[in-house]
Amino acid sequence: TGVLVDLGLEDNGTAYQRAEKYVVRLDNEIQTKFEVFMRRVKQNPYTLFVLVHDNAHVDLTSAISSSLSHGEPNHGLADRVINCREVLEAFNLLVLQVSSFPYALQTQQSRISSSNEVHWIQSDTMDDAASEEKLYFGLNEYSKSLQWGVTSPLLRCDETFEKMVNTLLERYPRLHSMVIRCYLLIQQYSQALMALTTMASLRDHSTPETLSIMDDLITSPGKDKNGCGHMLVIRVPSVQLAMLAKERLQEVRDKLGLQYRFEILLGNPASELTVAKHFVTRLKAWRGNDQDDWIPRTYQDLEGLPCIVILTGKDPLGETFPRSLKYCDLRLIDSSYLTRTALEQEVGLACCYVSKEAIRGPIVALDLSEKEQEKANGSENDSDELLIDLDRPQSNSSAVTGTSGSLADNGVSSSSAADKSQKQTPSLNFQAVAHSSVDEGAYSSFTARETLKQECDSLGNQMASSTTPKLSSLSSVSQTFQWPAQSAKDSKALRVALPRIVILSKAAYCLLSSQKNGNLPSSSSLLPHADVSWLSSLRPLLHKDMSSEEQSLYYRQWTTARQHHADFSNQAEASGSRTFHPRRLLLTGPPQVGKTGSYLQFLRILFRMLIRLLEVDVYDEEEINANHTENSEITQSSNDHWPDIELFSKISFDLSVHDPKYRNISPVYTEQLSRVKQETSKETKSEEPKKRETVSMMLTKYAAYNTFHHCEQCHQYMDINPASQVSDSTLHAFTFSSSMLGEEVQLHFIIPKSKENHFVFSKQGKHLESMRLPLVSDKNLNAVKSPIFTPSSGRHEHGLLNLYHAMEGISHLHLLVVKEYEMPLYRKYWPNHIMLVLPGMFNSAGVGAARFLIKELSYHNLELERNRLEELGVKRQCVWPFIVVMDDSCVLWNMHSLHEQSSQSLDPGGFSKNVSLKSVLQHIEATPKIVHYAILGVQKWNSKLNTRKSKAPFSRCHVRDFILLNIDLTQNVQYDLNRYFCEDVDFNLRTNSSGLLICRFNNFSVMKKHIQVGGQKDFVVKPKIMVSDSVAPIMPLQYVCAPDSEHTLLAAPSQFLLEKFLQHATYKLFPKAIHNFKNPVLAIDCYLNIGLEVAICYVSSRPHSVNVNCEGVFFSGLLLYLCDSFVGADLLKRFRFLKGATLCVICQDRSSLRQTIVRLELEDEWQFRLRDEFQTANSSDDEPLYFLTGRHI
Repeated sequence: TGVLVDLGLEDNGTAYQRAEKYVVRLDNEIQTKFEVFMRRVKQNPYTLFVLVHDNAHVDLTSAISSSLSHGEPNHGLADRVINCREVLEAFNLLVLQVSSFPYALQTQQSRISSSNEVHWIQSDTMDDAASEEKLYFGLNEYSKSLQWGVTSPLLRCDETFEKMVNTLLERYPRLHSMVIRCYLLIQQYSQALMALTTMASLRDHSTPETLSIMDDLITSPGKDKNGCGHMLVIRVPSVQLAMLAKERLQEVRDKLGLQYRFEILLGNPASELTVAKHFVTRLKAWRGNDQDDWIPRTYQDLEGLPCIVILTGKDPLGETFPRSLKYCDLRLIDSSYLTRTALEQEVGLACCYVSKEAIRGPIVALDLSEKEQEKANGSENDSDELLIDLDRPQSNSSAVTGTSGSLADNGVSSSSAADKSQKQTPSLNFQAVAHSSVDEGAYSSFTARETLKQECDSLGNQMASSTTPKLSSLSSVSQTFQWPAQSAKDSKALRVALPRIVILSKAAYCLLSSQKNGNLPSSSSLLPHADVSWLSSLRPLLHKDMSSEEQSLYYRQWTTARQHHADFSNQAEASGSRTFHPRRLLLTGPPQVGKTGSYLQFLRILFRMLIRLLEVDVYDEEEINANHTENSEITQSSNDHWPDIELFSKISFDLSVHDPKYRNISPVYTEQLSRVKQETSKETKSEEPKKRETVSMMLTKYAAYNTFHHCEQCHQYMDINPASQVSDSTLHAFTFSSSMLGEEVQLHFIIPKSKENHFVFSKQGKHLESMRLPLVSDKNLNAVKSPIFTPSSGRHEHGLLNLYHAMEGISHLHLLVVKEYEMPLYRKYWPNHIMLVLPGMFNSAGVGAARFLIKELSYHNLELERNRLEELGVKRQCVWPFIVVMDDSCVLWNMHSLHEQSSQSLDPGGFSKNVSLKSVLQHIEATPKIVHYAILGVQKWNSKLNTRKSKAPFSRCHVRDFILLNIDLTQNVQYDLNRYFCEDVDFNLRTNSSGLLICRFNNFSVMKKHIQVGGQKDFVVKPKIMVSDSVAPIMPLQYVCAPDSEHTLLAAPSQFLLEKFLQHATYKLFPKAIHNFKNPVLAIDCYLNIGLEVAICYVSSRPHSVNVNCEGVFFSGLLLYLCDSFVGADLLKRFRFLKGATLCVICQDRSSLRQTIVRLELEDEWQFRLRDEFQTANSSDDEPLYFLTGRHI
């Protein structure tokens, strides 16, 4: 099947030779081999091992009872292996038990949970059947085939043989019935062979069934141009009797000179097949096999070989037979096999997939026997017409004719019929059927009425011939399930798969042929297995419509394991609960349905799932706005590991945003941008965001993980001690005053006991005073200096918050920043993490609030630590001022050697390798004069990084996702706490305009995982008062309304509504700016996304700020957003605007909006109308934002 290659266990060339080491027989040698296997399981705790126990129903004896009773040496081996303590306790070992007859594994003491059972899906509907080329023909189909009337039955009972057996049993009561049946069967086949070749007088000494089978076996090779024929399987459970049968039949065959006509094989599970050399040569010729050393190893390798397989062994082990198997002789399977498992696994040998066209016939036959009975008997012409239709091949690939010449096609025969059948014409066939008693149904209904007039003293002519007269009338019945005559003309006929013909003992036949009161065949009412017993005789019956799942529940309720059963020891605990093995599965399906292929495919799927756990989808997008970049003449050597601050400070800041996440935001105006002409085709903008490009990457040992990762190295980092509870974490309030908020802010820390060493507490140990910070001069290779803050929302399971491997297991301070309402979930999934819980007032706030509070808290803590360490003699400027702010989707980090040529690399741009977060942070923290940088970051990874042209090792540009933030230098630069979108672009522009340095290390990159849940996702905007459940989606242009209007009020934060409205209202607010980068919109002290078609010119109102050169620029619009006292009328009068340019002033309330208009003297140059005042569509309780639009005079 190639599964070993697919799993990466073997190479393609050696897999076939080495396959045997993966399969172990349950014999005396298993103990040694299994110990070697379990040693590998223990030595490789991070490798998943799968133990497949096929035919799991075969040996259910417990190891203890086997040793006590001194039973067969192989008994109890399965229990010794599957249920041993090592297997039960191995967490990296999955046990898959496979069985067609799982009933004995489904007792009250079962070790397998019913939820861990995998049942074969049956395609019962005609639609399913129509879509399949081949259909499964199983036990139920065989039972139903007996109702098909005119067709020769697939299930047969040799009544003559049964009478012979009964006679002999009466004569020799001390002999075992199996011995009598076996000797009689050997005699029957021997006599049939002689009768068909040299001694025609012996015909009457063989039963018609046996004679028919042997005639077909002998004559079929002569009808095929290649000499292909049929297979006959004779089931002889006793090995000694099977060997005797093989010897006797071989002896008769050889004496008759038929040793080249068909082969006789012993099918013993404990030994290999032995095929005569001339038959091997024939098989190789048919297969087109040139390998000299090839020999048939499986029954399927015998395809087309005319042969008798004497199948022995206590249980048939689910062997797959070739399509050329035509007959299964189960006459030895008698009343000693009266348990459901024993009987069904014997008949299961005949189950197979059949061609769809082979199934069509019986439907017509059924109609004939039930509905068209009167027609068939009434008119010869009518019946001819019917039977011509019945007899006609159903398709080109099915050669069904009335005169196949094979006795087997007739189902029953006699010596006279054998001579005449090949001479009959189709018309005779039709007449014979038309005038026969079609209502009699199957073959057994005739033979059952035959009674012997006298006592049988011999088993000769009298018994065989007594059945002949009535049966001969059916000898020419054309069979719907007709095995095709294998002629050269009908090569396609060989490809038709047909059901096998099964000859049963009387006891087995009666059980399978009775379908009473809509119940399943009577075999299902038998005791399911010899090793189990019924819990009560008063129990409901199994019904025909019961699925295999329902049957499982039935047996679990009504059967119990006997004392010697392997599951007997798995008794219920005192509480009444059962002990199920958590890593054990049961695959159950009908015999020969394809379970082996299924569990091998399951291994492939499992392998792919494990690989998928080691894979991650990361964003792979090239940087945008590459043509907007300002050229800088100052560059640094590519060999430098760190920026030279003297050179770096002379590089101009690249205002353009290159992050591909922001491909749909307003570009930032630069002189370079003003020369770029935008295509008007971009006007058509889809409401649906374009799916971002991702690529699958293998996780490395330095990855950040979510809660689904478990390993022994980081389990202490992730999990709490089972003996302790979540309450080992302590809750601490931390209050500080924020000048920006104008009030005190109280945050809460949740600190696990194991992390308290990172904090300073009061002498009483209860009050949290500060979070410890290192010194700039500290050099510790086993630690990073910067506390790591990760804001996270909606990703308590999927956020990559396990940094143990990324930090190589070293000491680090990691704080999760979560909203108050999400705290319990994060605390549950990350009990060993420090949490910073935002105040409840920020529950619906955007990511800007989290970043604002992280920065405010960090600066306050820096001052506290400076004061504390100053008392210890440390200078204030020596305290480490940096923090790391990192997204919860950063998964991998890479180091790029952009210019060094690698001998192994074909990429001209250099090579890259995966590195740990620890090494990236330690490298950046080692930057000379680092305290003079405001923000340091790395670039975002994409697959083209290494193939790009030579690039400066450091860039002065926007950074995001993963930054080192100098909270001392940026004390007066704040994140906009109200923001939901683009808060980092806004903050970078503020920082740069303050004259501070932002440095990006281009020799490092961060990979961002594509996480489909949580994070900075849009609110689902709904009306505040729901009138009905089904509401049409609300478009962004409906997010604002006129004040005091009767507009539908929305349940969403006002800031969110405003930002979304601005993104979509470009054409209404700033029509002159559309596709006009020469005349951008002027935005004072803020960056807001107002649509891809409009450029924004960011200008800071702060004194001594660094701004883009606006000389000679006419602006097409003015955006004033919550402007403070630094924005005055004099500042605005410095800028020039186009005639008809538009203005948008946004304020917290109507009062401040009017005051701002007056204070900035806007009415001098801008025209306002009363109807141009708007508010976000909130109720007054939700504090809507107000804005006014105007036009430049």
